[in-house]
Amino acid sequence: MRLRLLLALSGLLLLTACPQDEEEDPALEPVEFTPGVAVGEPATPTNAAIEVAVAYDGTRTHLVYCQNDGAGDHDIMYTARVGAGSFALPAPVFPGSLVDSREPHVCLDGAGTLHIVWEEGTSPNREIYYATINASGSISAATPLTATTEDEANPRVHVDSSNRVHVVWEGSTPPPTPTSSIFYRRTQASVFLAAVVLPKANGSQPAEMPDICTDAGDRVYVVWSELNGSARNIRLLRSDDNGANFGATGNGFAAHGGVDLTQPRIAGGTDGEIFLVFIGQDSQGERAVFATFTRTGYTMASPGQLSNNQTGGIRDPSIAVHEQDNGQFTVVVAWNDGGATGGNIMVHASHDSGEHYPDDPTDLSQGNTQPASNRRPMIAMDDNELIAAWDGQPQGGGVVRAWLSNSNYKLPKK
Repeated sequence: MRLRLLLALSGLLLLTACPQDEEEDPALEPVEFTPGVAVGEPATPTNAAIEVAVAYDGTRTHLVYCQNDGAGDHDIMYTARVGAGSFALPAPVFPGSLVDSREPHVCLDGAGTLHIVWEEGTSPNREIYYATINASGSISAATPLTATTEDEANPRVHVDSSNRVHVVWEGSTPPPTPTSSIFYRRTQASVFLAAVVLPKANGSQPAEMPDICTDAGDRVYVVWSELNGSARNIRLLRSDDNGANFGATGNGFAAHGGVDLTQPRIAGGTDGEIFLVFIGQDSQGERAVFATFTRTGYTMASPGQLSNNQTGGIRDPSIAVHEQDNGQFTVVVAWNDGGATGGNIMVHASHDSGEHYPDDPTDLSQGNTQPASNRRPMIAMDDNELIAAWDGQPQGGGVVRAWLSNSNYKLPKK
């Protein structure tokens, strides 16, 4: 495949291992997935329910999605279930909204509170909003995190071990140099501080598609995709003081040969450890999903290609991690293997903290939803369950809705 060749010319190696070593190295034994039956939510919607976000605490599954109101706008809806029970009646997160509400993202904190961010309004003047849902199901008032004449989009939220809330988004800087940049806000004593613009490698180039996480030491990591003049690279920024200050922008691993790197997604591990996935596309449109990690907080391992496109493209990666009793992390990556309108929902896993991703990916959507309609997977996990959610159309046809699959997984024996 052309994309694999271009990245190889840049000196990047594969994370996948040689087949002949499988009997000798237990790390090369695959994680075994048993895909569950996907449940549609709402069960019989009148209008499409799209752009799903999911969180899981080992007992409760939290589902947030955008419900079309039938008049061209969307409402952010929330529902939850305990174990394998039924989902509660969905409730609007911002019932007072008079405009389009889109692109929600969620994170659970240690007290069981769900934190939600989303876009409110339509381009070119969207704002970022925030709300919480406590463990009893009480929804807070929606709070605007931005109030500008510029456009704000693609928010992501993360809560650290001290329950500080960290939010990043892609926004437009005002004239005379209007270009997209990455903005950041955090809480201090439960109050949001002022937004700051994170430094880019090249201030005149657009930055987009941010994500955020913290490691076990509450260092804050922000990644995004930034244009370098001809293609986009993945940029990494780290704060060692809980988001008060950020260090210099790091390239991490800028690929050459015109390869476009987009949609970075990260999750934190031990001190100085993060896991990263992203999409790479070459000049001919070939796409693949890649994974890498760092144990030092900055220097990334050579990215490995997990899969190239089989049904028209690879998009929308998602990542979830869980620490095992032996200190290693199970790392699960999901993506949409299909074109812009949808494809199969694939997952692949490492059980040795991202060193190897043995065997082949697993299709979670097969038999559940129409392959050409599945989009935007989001995943969460605990020690033996993977919760995957995506947008899709039922097998027999009908309205696109949010789907959730509870799939068991088993690690290789030690």
